[in-house]
Amino acid sequence: MADEARGPALGLLELSLVARGVVVADAIGKRIEVDMLASRPVSGGKHLVIVAGGVHEVAEAMAAGQGAAGAALVDSLNLAYLDPRLWSFLGEPVHPGEWRGGPVGAVAIVETSTVCGAVHAADAAGKTAPVAVRDMRLAVGISGKAFFTMTGELSDIQAAAAAASEVAGSRLLALEVIASPTPELVGRLIF
Repeated sequence: MADEARGPALGLLELSLVARGVVVADAIGKRIEVDMLASRPVSGGKHLVIVAGGVHEVAEAMAAGQGAAGAALVDSLNLAYLDPRLWSFLGEPVHPGEWRGGPVGAVAIVETSTVCGAVHAADAAGKTAPVAVRDMRLAVGISGKAFFTMTGELSDIQAAAAAASEVAGSRLLALEVIASPTPELVGRLIF
């Protein structure tokens, strides 16, 4: 499905048990038709269930999923209008594509304890300032944590980082801003 055809709403459930994650995905599928972007185990013994669709349908799916999750629910996120640039990071795990360009004004790396925290923070950052999300890792190979990187002009990165920090709240583990990064980082922030 093309990214522009997804959504506009995103629902994300993060569970502490893989088996319960499968039950949650089943409960959602039996309750309402939404686009099931992912139902997969990730690092840290967690399970992610990610759905997209209309605002009402995703809200209904989230209600079903949260009801089925019980005590295994680690975090959840229901965004009526996800920043459209983020859809490509949410399906199957992706590795950052090479990006080219001239000098980069600034880079920010935002690391959270939950996937929901990172996606919510990236959404807030992208809606606050004209920054480019360059990479997003959702719990795979990093002990269940998540992070994303973004580039832009320093003032935009600072504004986006402040918004990301506020939305992530207690889920924020680290937020680093690098002004005028070394040219060797351009196009490959995370190796």
